[in-house]
Amino acid sequence: MRLKTILCGLAGLVLSAAVVPNAEAQDDKFISFGSSASGSSQYVYAGMLIGMARPHLPEMSITNEAVSGTTQNLDLLRRGEVQMAIVSPERLHAAYHGQASYEGQPIPATILWVMNEQATVIFTRADSSIKSIDDLRGKRVAIGPAGSSNEIKNAFILEAHGFTRTPDTKSDFNELTTVKLSHSEAANALAEGAIDAAIATQPVPDPSFAELSYSVPLRYIGVEKEKFGDVAKLYRWMWPTTVKAGSFKGLDQDLLTLGDRNYVIAHRDNLSEKAAYDITKTYVEKLLPEMAKQADYLLPFAGNPKALTGPWAVPGHPGAVKYYTERGLTPDVTQ
Repeated sequence: MRLKTILCGLAGLVLSAAVVPNAEAQDDKFISFGSSASGSSQYVYAGMLIGMARPHLPEMSITNEAVSGTTQNLDLLRRGEVQMAIVSPERLHAAYHGQASYEGQPIPATILWVMNEQATVIFTRADSSIKSIDDLRGKRVAIGPAGSSNEIKNAFILEAHGFTRTPDTKSDFNELTTVKLSHSEAANALAEGAIDAAIATQPVPDPSFAELSYSVPLRYIGVEKEKFGDVAKLYRWMWPTTVKAGSFKGLDQDLLTLGDRNYVIAHRDNLSEKAAYDITKTYVEKLLPEMAKQADYLLPFAGNPKALTGPWAVPGHPGAVKYYTERGLTPDVTQ
C-alpha cells in the first residue's frame, strides 16, 4: 500500500470521544466507527474516509476505533459503543439472524455499502517446500487471531482440502499445527522462521505481508480452482477472485483464489436514517472517487457504484437503501 495512503489514513484519525449514552445525540454528531487492528488496511481505510469526510460532513464527529476485527465490532455494535463498523459476511449474517453464538440475541446490524473484496492467499517463504495447500501437512500455519473471522473461514478452507479438525476444537487440525496470530504477527513470525506459512483472507495488498515481501522473498499460493465447490459446501460466503500480478513483490502472474467481502455497516437503531443517507451519499459521490486514487482496491467500486450494493449478507440500513433507490440501484441481498 502506498505511503501516501497510510499517511492520509493516519491523518484522518482523531482521538476517541467518550460514548454518549443518548442515541439521538450520537445519530447526527458523535459517531464511533469500529475498523480493525491499528495499521491494518481496514484501519487505514477508516482513517482516510474520516479525514476526507470532515469538510463534507462538518456537523458530524466521526472517530476511528481500533479493534481486533469483526467479532469485537459486532459486540461493540450490540452494546451501542460504535454506530458504524467494518465486518465480514458470515458473522454479520449470524448476528443479524440471531444464529450460532448470537442465538437469541440478534443484532440490528445493517449494511451501508460493500467496502472491498478480500482474497485468500497462503504466504510462505520462496525457498520453502510448500507449493500447495496440501503441502501444509506437518507444518506450523498461522490462520488469524483467535475468535476472528479469518480463523473461521481459513479453517473451513483447510477442512475442504481434507484436513481433519481435532475433536472439540474450533480450528485445530490433526495434520498440522495452527497458530492464532494477527497478520502483522504472522508476517514477523514467518520472517523469523517461527511458522512455515500464513493464510490470510484480507484486502490486497495486505500491508504486513507486502512490507515483508521487500525483505524476505515470498511464494504466494491460492485456493485451487478444483476445491472451490468443496469450500462452498462448508462455507458459502466466498466467491472466486483474482489477485493481480504485481500486487505483491515477486507475484509475477495473476493468482486465482477465493475471497469474500468486507462491509461497512451501521446499527439500524443508533444511526438515524438521515445520518446514514448523508454518509452514504457523501461516500459514494465525494469520498470514494478520491480514495480510489490512493487505494487501488477501491477502483472497481468507484467506477461501478452498483458493486457497492451487493451481494449483501443482510438487508441495508433504511437511509442507505433510500439513497441507492434514488439512484436507480437495487441492493442485492443474499438469502
